[in-house]
Amino acid sequence: MNAQLDTGLPGGAEAGAAEYSLGLMPKAEIAAFEAQLAVDTDLQQDVAAWTEYFASFTDIIPAETPPPQVLRRIEGQVFGAEDRRPVWRQVLPYLVGAVAGAAIAWVVLTSGLLETPAPTLGADLAGAEGLALDARFAPATGVLTVTLRQGDAGEGRVLELWLLPEDGAPVSLALLRGAETLVAVPPALAERMDGARLVVSEEQPGGSPDGRPSGDARAEGVLVGQ
Repeated sequence: MNAQLDTGLPGGAEAGAAEYSLGLMPKAEIAAFEAQLAVDTDLQQDVAAWTEYFASFTDIIPAETPPPQVLRRIEGQVFGAEDRRPVWRQVLPYLVGAVAGAAIAWVVLTSGLLETPAPTLGADLAGAEGLALDARFAPATGVLTVTLRQGDAGEGRVLELWLLPEDGAPVSLALLRGAETLVAVPPALAERMDGARLVVSEEQPGGSPDGRPSGDARAEGVLVGQ
């Protein structure tokens, strides 16, 4: 296996973001962490970066299918050319295997492992002044990726992304920095992303001071299944 892992860890030394991404954070700390995650855009990007980083580990593992002769060789070494054991002892390994297989099948069926993953959601965010962005949300990871395709903020201004629910106050998701921004969406918000309206406003450096869009709305769109 010649592929090399990228050891440049994303997100700096934010151990909490890494623990949360791996599902290793103690239960007693999760509520406080998610409360901070809902308002801290830097922490959201750290969690998103760790999630993408850990997911990349599986990319270099090749799929391997053992050849059929392996089982025959094992049986020959274990039982020999002639097996003189009682019949019940000969079939016992197969019975154990059948029980184990049934148990695995039960776990798979009851845990939802066979359920089809939720489809990716996407939105084209556009406005009258030439600003254009793509937004893609992956329900499986809770990561929202926003790509700037055209335009930028005015001089001395920044772009801020908002979720505008039909039944509540606007929620700031992130300040958009550079060509691509990754946002770790808290679970409570992730459940509301399908059909959600996204708006990009132009704000003062550091973002809106009062928790709602204060500048001009530059682009908007609705997340729908892709």
